[in-house]
Amino acid sequence: MNISKGNHKRFKPDLAPLIDVVFLLLIFYMLTFAIPAQGLDVKLPNENSSNISEEMPLVIRINKADDIQVGDQSTDLNSLMAILQSEISVRSNKAVIVLTDEKALYNIFVQVFDMARQAGASGFSLVM
Repeated sequence: MNISKGNHKRFKPDLAPLIDVVFLLLIFYMLTFAIPAQGLDVKLPNENSSNISEEMPLVIRINKADDIQVGDQSTDLNSLMAILQSEISVRSNKAVIVLTDEKALYNIFVQVFDMARQAGASGFSLVM
């Protein structure tokens, strides 16, 4: 038996793709690394800041049976305007949030929005 070692070349792995991947990872980590000196200076209000309004907006709820509730008071469309005028006039925050059921009639909450606007409300939100 004569086994010749002949012209067998040794396997040499190509390191160029590995080096490319290492450099790409290095660049990625350098770009995403958070440097402590970066950022914006934000001045947060203190606890006794007078600019913070503690008063919540007036909440009006309309359920699927078209029952209307202003805050804790239950009412109907006929007496809603008087309640809204008394509630909105004493508030510094004139915003109104209307919470409606999915099955509530469209014309009911349109009338509620209109009455709230006439009573002096300035900001409106509709939550369904």
